[in-house]
Amino acid sequence: MNTISSFNLRDERNLAPVVGLKPSKVVLYPVPPAPRTSTQISAEREAAQAERDSLEASRAGVLLKGAADDVAALDHRIAVVKIKLDQLEVQHAAAAAAEVAAQATHEAEQKRRKDLYRKAIKASAEVATLADQYVTEAQRLVPLLEKIRERATLIAMANAALPDGAEMVPAGEPRCSWEGRSDQPHSSIASRVKLPALGTDAGYIWGEVAPIYGRIVHEPH
Repeated sequence: MNTISSFNLRDERNLAPVVGLKPSKVVLYPVPPAPRTSTQISAEREAAQAERDSLEASRAGVLLKGAADDVAALDHRIAVVKIKLDQLEVQHAAAAAAEVAAQATHEAEQKRRKDLYRKAIKASAEVATLADQYVTEAQRLVPLLEKIRERATLIAMANAALPDGAEMVPAGEPRCSWEGRSDQPHSSIASRVKLPALGTDAGYIWGEVAPIYGRIVHEPH
């Protein structure tokens, strides 16, 4: 008598070993199956249809020579395959729709990246022009910073040797000291500005890092 093959729900082929706290203990957890493509489902559907055709073709012979239980078992197998075909039909439609949506998402993302890339290429050319402008503008600042530094030096010298009864000479620019502390000396903008030159190890158009943290002094090139 034909019987339906049974299967174990706890199929260890789909279980992944996970090592527990003890080296000798291995715990098995189900591994989720990888998603199937619409092409794979189509192949499964064709195989199921071929199985159904074969079972239905054999039914006449079972009716003729088999027992009632054989016919019932065969009809059950045919019904199971029919259900499987219905499932595969629904799964194929879902997979095809998901693939269309994924392709649309991919194309939209590629369009966004291409637009961004095109804008970046344009921006790169603009940055090259702006970098040249930066060098020109930075060089224009050098004489101004030199004048501020010279006058700041003069003010500092005067404040270090004030005549009797004279008040401290103001810096002339907004006060700036380390962490805003009033007990720290004022730091002139000329000693804080840093204008790097372009290129690797190109130095500075104005300003060099001095050993004192955060201090910048001018070293002409």
